[in-house]
Amino acid sequence: MKTIVMKMWLVVAAALTVTLTSCSDDDDNNTSGSDKMTYSAEIEVSDDVLSLATVNLQEYGNSGLGAATQLTNTKYDWSKTITSYPAKVGLALSIEPKNQELTKEKYDITVVYKVTMKDAEGNIKGAGVGFSKKLSGVQATRVPVVLEDIKEQLTNQKALIDFNSASKFTQRSKSEF
Repeated sequence: MKTIVMKMWLVVAAALTVTLTSCSDDDDNNTSGSDKMTYSAEIEVSDDVLSLATVNLQEYGNSGLGAATQLTNTKYDWSKTITSYPAKVGLALSIEPKNQELTKEKYDITVVYKVTMKDAEGNIKGAGVGFSKKLSGVQATRVPVVLEDIKEQLTNQKALIDFNSASKFTQRSKSEF
């Protein structure tokens, strides 16, 4: 009888061990905070830039570059949370100067494009873009040169991100495609 009771306790102990181990394993399969990344983009352009150029945002995802959307507002914020890997995420900002008559003597040219990647706790894990051009009182004769310079610089900004994991990612620019 003593042997049967001892064997029953061993079976109960083994069952508890399997149950407790299973609970622990299940926790590892859930997406933990350390696996989550948030890609955020902040964009600002002046009214003068919107009137002098077509400003487009092109989303980058797992299928590559998507269709371009024309910006109509001076401020734009965008974010995407990544919880499964591999993943491709990003925005490509571009401007195309319009061929039009300049009617003012001076223009305010502002293009700010900031991209960051943050972990679940909000810590910055990478900065894809830190482009900022703020010029006040640009003479009309200089506007085409300034806009072309911004156009060229934006093409090479590394804001398209290939995530292999939350801690390993590759930054790409639109010019690499």
